[in-house]
Amino acid sequence: MILKCFIIDDEPGARFATRNLLKAFVSDIEIVGEADGIQSALEQFKIVKPHLVFLDLEMPHLFGFELFKSPDKPGFEVVITTAYDDRALDAFRYGVADYLVKPLNEAAIKRAVSRVRRILAPLENAKVISLQTNEGTKLIPSQEIVRLEADRNYSLVFGDFGKTICSSKNLGHFEQILEKCGFFRVHHSHLISLYHIHKLNKSDNSIEMKDGHMIPVSREKKKRLIELFDLVPKVENE
Repeated sequence: MILKCFIIDDEPGARFATRNLLKAFVSDIEIVGEADGIQSALEQFKIVKPHLVFLDLEMPHLFGFELFKSPDKPGFEVVITTAYDDRALDAFRYGVADYLVKPLNEAAIKRAVSRVRRILAPLENAKVISLQTNEGTKLIPSQEIVRLEADRNYSLVFGDFGKTICSSKNLGHFEQILEKCGFFRVHHSHLISLYHIHKLNKSDNSIEMKDGHMIPVSREKKKRLIELFDLVPKVENE
């Protein structure tokens, strides 16, 4: 998968440095655009549709975090690039993939891109899932499924397709066919998409999904989940 990258920074020199590091040390990427502010970037996003955005925080007119408040923000991963090292916790609360302090270097760029690739891996292995329901067979792309929940011998399927689907197959069935699509069974009653995780809460052993739902994580699954998906930068000390 060619990773489409976009750079937002009000300083031309900073954009130049980020662009050169990506070209020199990261393979299979395409830099699809640059902008000196958020409004300009949002206009370009409608056309270029990046997978990854490198975002500066301190810019004239709009602070970098305003990007997350825009109703027009499409789905992409964000890596913060900033001269300030005291806003990392706020950044990870927004679900960013990584937080890099300038000046950037080879190791930091490689680490950030590697994390983003792991986050986007479910999209590369996506498949169409057949769901048997009382109304007939429905075909749903795996990347549109956010989570599945056991309901006795049935499974409730939640996702970006609208109304919840009740399937006649049990959760074990879906665990087998969705494992390579980036799904992980965090609890005996819950199977989730790693792509749709927003954050992992340390205090109460739960995961917040991007749709806002809180999912319990069993104690024995938590360590494996962190190792599996490298969720360390998103873990919050709550």
